[in-house]
Amino acid sequence: MAPKFRLHYFDFTGRGEPIRILLTYGGLEFDDIRIEKKDWPKVKPSLPLGQLPVLEIDGKMYPQTTAILKYLAQLVRLDGDNPLDNLKINVAVDTLVDLQNKIYEFTFEEDAAKKKAFGDKLYNEILPYYLSRLEENAKSNGGHLGINRLNWADVYMATEYEGYMNFFDRDVLTDYPNLQRVIRSVLTEPRVQQWIRKRPRIASFTYDLRNHL
Repeated sequence: MAPKFRLHYFDFTGRGEPIRILLTYGGLEFDDIRIEKKDWPKVKPSLPLGQLPVLEIDGKMYPQTTAILKYLAQLVRLDGDNPLDNLKINVAVDTLVDLQNKIYEFTFEEDAAKKKAFGDKLYNEILPYYLSRLEENAKSNGGHLGINRLNWADVYMATEYEGYMNFFDRDVLTDYPNLQRVIRSVLTEPRVQQWIRKRPRIASFTYDLRNHL
């Protein structure tokens, strides 16, 4: 009997979206539990680490985004064929997470002057630093990250791209053609397309991956 999956995350894309896409890609049915902001204080104490996302499998809750993604990637065959492949995929994902954390650092900076200075550095230095290296990675792997076929690092990149588009309010991949290929490789998958078309819209987003289909 197939496991029963329930994904607990906010009513948002963020770190929950690559999990939703992997589940959908693999044809794994799941309950998409979306927690409203007003309910978060009540829900938080009930979670293993007091954080989201959490993947519930047959009634047992498992936290930590990348741990969940690695597990699902194995189930749906979007992991590597050997330990070295998995290392390469993990390097790509951890690079994306490093950039993601820089963006979070900016978001939660409360000092206006520091935020302005860090924002300039983020867009002009930090973003190109990471994207240029990811571009070379994708170029060397035929339009994929880590290895030369579709894998879960590509999925992570596609969901991060949606975040970049809304955060920076411009297409930051214009100068990175191989990263654009990564996005296309994910969004041409039929089940991924079905999910993107049917998923709830995020009211605050000016860009949605639907625009790319």
